[in-house]
Amino acid sequence: MQAPERWPRPDFDDARPQPRFLFIVTPPYSGSTALAELINTSSKTLFLHAGGEGQWLVPGMCEKPRWDPARTFDFESIKAVWLSRYQSLQSSAGSVDTVIEKSPPNMLRLDRFVEVFDDVAIMANNRQPHAHCSSVLFRNHAATELSSSRRLEIVRDAAHGWLKRSELIAHIVEKYQAPLLTYEQFCKDPARLLDRLPLPSHVTADIDTNASVSVKDYAPQAIVDQNQKQVARLSDEEIQAVDTVVASRPDLLTFFSYSLSP
Repeated sequence: MQAPERWPRPDFDDARPQPRFLFIVTPPYSGSTALAELINTSSKTLFLHAGGEGQWLVPGMCEKPRWDPARTFDFESIKAVWLSRYQSLQSSAGSVDTVIEKSPPNMLRLDRFVEVFDDVAIMANNRQPHAHCSSVLFRNHAATELSSSRRLEIVRDAAHGWLKRSELIAHIVEKYQAPLLTYEQFCKDPARLLDRLPLPSHVTADIDTNASVSVKDYAPQAIVDQNQKQVARLSDEEIQAVDTVVASRPDLLTFFSYSLSP
């Protein structure tokens, strides 16, 4: 079987107006799927790909390492694939005018997306570091089968990753004056989303903030804060390891209103 083209250039009608692209700037495992699913209850929005991650439509985008900032991307290919997909979906979706795009590595290349697309809105998201690191440990690894030393290594790496991505998110928030809605704020009051979304009222008017959402392998449910459950899966030593790493950047903890373990 022939391998798919890395950077395809499908046809699209360049004369048609482009959609608005809402880029949710988010680390992985930070609740952005639930956030995007709720936004997508609007009759004016759509996902180009399941879960709102358009990276999976372009083979070159989803090649590993996806988080290498030095990688070269063909943004004309991305534009062609995404606009072609949007125009195809719009033909059956009617008056949809906003695309929700939340591929996490987009944060490394957001400046280029702003250049490539005509209408871009940006919203930022983050999650408390201990819960994030626990999600990385248990989602990406067979954590219960690992030695304590290996678990500690993974958790420390995840904490360093949280710092790097949080630094970039803070920079984006400040550069673009992008609204920030953390996982914790969203779970506490999903309706707060309506005040933070950088979208026109005709898009937000029929968003259902009480809707049930499907996230990963969970059954459809209303928005629920999973932080306590996630952190409880870490040992005291692992929690301390996260604290030790993130304590090096008190400015980031303050920016996102997070704290070390009590």
